[in-house]
Amino acid sequence: MGMTPKEFFESFVEGNLEDCQEDPGSVRRAFNAAISASHLADQWHTFNQRHNPNLVSGFKDIGQLVEHLSQATSGAFRDVRSIANAYKHLYTDSSSRHGARSTIDSSGAITSVEQLGGSEVVKVEEEYGDTSSKVVFTRRDGSTLDFLPVLEKVVDYWRSSIA
Repeated sequence: MGMTPKEFFESFVEGNLEDCQEDPGSVRRAFNAAISASHLADQWHTFNQRHNPNLVSGFKDIGQLVEHLSQATSGAFRDVRSIANAYKHLYTDSSSRHGARSTIDSSGAITSVEQLGGSEVVKVEEEYGDTSSKVVFTRRDGSTLDFLPVLEKVVDYWRSSIA
């Protein structure tokens, strides 16, 4: 049968969230968490197409599921997925098949993800303070968001949906 979505969630998504909570300023941990939280959508969709087709019948493809998840998390899932895709594909410009719905174009350097156009998230970077650091990202509208609360919103959604 392979790994179920719940097993994937417990094995990867929750552990990566815990890593981010332990070190909220680590861009590496943020990328790893974004990847697992994002790819759970692919895993959930593919697994259920095979084993629970009625569960996914409302989503004709992964794009519809991504849109549903984005709406259900007030856009948090779209941000997390865009960060994951920029890291995975290096470049996700709007002309590529990987970047058609992405809000980030490139993972850039280890400390930042810079967006060249066509989406909401402009960059992800580390901010260092006197006693702590955090990963933040800036959307096209200029708003800056802390990564950890966005990730937590996505993980909370998955937790309530899979449990």
